[in-house]
Amino acid sequence: MRIISIVIGTLEIPLIRPFITAVRQTSSVKDVVIMIHTDCGNVGYGSAASTPAITGDTTNSIIYAIENIIAPQLIGHDIHDFNQLIHLLHNSLQNNNSAKAAIDMALYDLFAQSCQLPLYKLLGGNVNQIKTCITISARDIGSMVADAKMFKELGFRTIKIKAGINHNDDLKKIEVIHNAIGDEIKIIIDANQGWNPKDAIKIINILEKQEINIAFIEQPVKAHDLQGLKFVRDNTNLTIIADESCFNVPDTLEIANKKISDGINIKLMKCGGIYNANAMYSIATNSHLKCMAGCMLESPIGVNAIAHFMAAKMDILYGDFDPLALIKYNPIQGGATIEKDVITLSEKYGLGIDGVIEGFTIINTVE
Repeated sequence: MRIISIVIGTLEIPLIRPFITAVRQTSSVKDVVIMIHTDCGNVGYGSAASTPAITGDTTNSIIYAIENIIAPQLIGHDIHDFNQLIHLLHNSLQNNNSAKAAIDMALYDLFAQSCQLPLYKLLGGNVNQIKTCITISARDIGSMVADAKMFKELGFRTIKIKAGINHNDDLKKIEVIHNAIGDEIKIIIDANQGWNPKDAIKIINILEKQEINIAFIEQPVKAHDLQGLKFVRDNTNLTIIADESCFNVPDTLEIANKKISDGINIKLMKCGGIYNANAMYSIATNSHLKCMAGCMLESPIGVNAIAHFMAAKMDILYGDFDPLALIKYNPIQGGATIEKDVITLSEKYGLGIDGVIEGFTIINTVE
């Protein structure tokens, strides 16, 4: 199964409603999509989300890295020389983790196809269903309450509330949403770096006294402020999860060694793909850090990949794969499906993706 070409294109999918956090706002998913073609006719799918405010990667930088640096090094190689391909990928250039993630997931897709296994089984899993939370964008209280009630009616049992835009309003929003949906719904609070350490401690301690069913607090302070993150962790009792503060293996090691947070959020766009996600997971779990798996606001291709990763692990506590529920339509044929808060993975080989039905624009083909 030799790689003969890599097709690079873009895909845009409108959202049901705008997605708003403390760091950005968007009304659509905008991904770079790649298809690795082989001489056997097999195709491996990958995608990369443009999130410059978080990863620093833009659509143009992702396309350039794949088209000019990564793809030419992979053409002609056999997919069964998998470790060599992964080595070439991750040593092709520094950073550019979103571009690497797109290629990484496509290589895993092809390798699982060659082994005639769904990807989650190749990675060691045996169950093709996982649960996901759903995100409420940071809007006015009335809109957020309405969204929370709607998601509860749709069957979601864990709801993530985006906070951090105005910390003076955050406590009120959380209280009103909790009162609207009841104690049976778990709540994740994601400040997206929007609080300073002292305000974070004040807010979290108040929330704890209110006995709200909070699963954890995600990224309360600025990504670079590891001392502040540890200060919050050491002076609160609720679980603190690092997201933007934990991109890769070195970040995971530092967080584990210095006990900076109680857990980490593993995302393929941050770490560069499944290969590095496995390393982060191993370090975290062996250091007694809790793990969740998440994604950017990205296409169902990338969501498929991280969902397969989570399904292969027994002790990832939470999945955050809600783009499947936030897009107006799914242009991907095959792959994962969602019903209520349950994501079901395809039993076809690899990611189980058969093609892109609409919205895909080819930029170039590297041969």
